[in-house]
Amino acid sequence: MGRNEQSFLMEIAGPKIEVPDLLKFETARNHSLSNTIMSRLKDLEREYNELVALQKWNQFVEEFKINTQVRLNQNYYLYESGDRKFLSLLSPEELGSSYTFHGKTRLHSEGFFVKVEEEKSVAKPA
Repeated sequence: MGRNEQSFLMEIAGPKIEVPDLLKFETARNHSLSNTIMSRLKDLEREYNELVALQKWNQFVEEFKINTQVRLNQNYYLYESGDRKFLSLLSPEELGSSYTFHGKTRLHSEGFFVKVEEEKSVAKPA
């Protein structure tokens, strides 16, 4: 037996070569990609909804008469009395209940108003 024949016989008698199931890998990769895309789409939807709410809030605030120079990061209170809508520095506690209170806002450094959410006091357990 020549050298070439021995080499051929050894290759035939060698371990069985199995092709891995690439479908499992591809399915896992596609699933991961799908999760990443869905997560990003949810983030974009949330950001879009926040921008829409910000735009609606600014349109609402623009309906109120502003009689003072508005300063950055200063809290302003939105009131209505009959057909008169105005911005005030006075809180509802200071102004009294003769006006309808619509919320608190603040001028952002980029030139738009942001809604200031009232801080809810959390009762601490005794």
